[in-house]
Amino acid sequence: MLCPKCTHSNPDENNFCGNCGTALLSGGRITLKDILDAGLLKAGDELTIKLRGQEMKAKLLDDGKIEYQEKVYDGPLACATAVRGQACDGWFCWNALDHATNRSYSLSHYRGALLRKRGQRS
Repeated sequence: MLCPKCTHSNPDENNFCGNCGTALLSGGRITLKDILDAGLLKAGDELTIKLRGQEMKAKLLDDGKIEYQEKVYDGPLACATAVRGQACDGWFCWNALDHATNRSYSLSHYRGALLRKRGQRS
């Protein structure tokens, strides 16, 4: 779970951030579907990941899954592992374009933005 204050990645069982001590929001994990539903990314958005100096591309689907080379993956970890051939944290490996700023950010950026947004509503 990402900290809503500093976006440090914490184990799901933590109640407080291991980096800054902020209380972590309850309510489970953030998924790509949650990010889509919040309007932070859109279905059809291109996701990119680096592999041996090349940029590999995938597509974000409307159900929060990722399509890469005509195969559908349940989430960023599974797809990143398939692309790279080894495990990596797909939330940090995959990038997507922010349409408002025209800059590319990791999926963890969008997850952190949603956590902050949810924290403001509480």
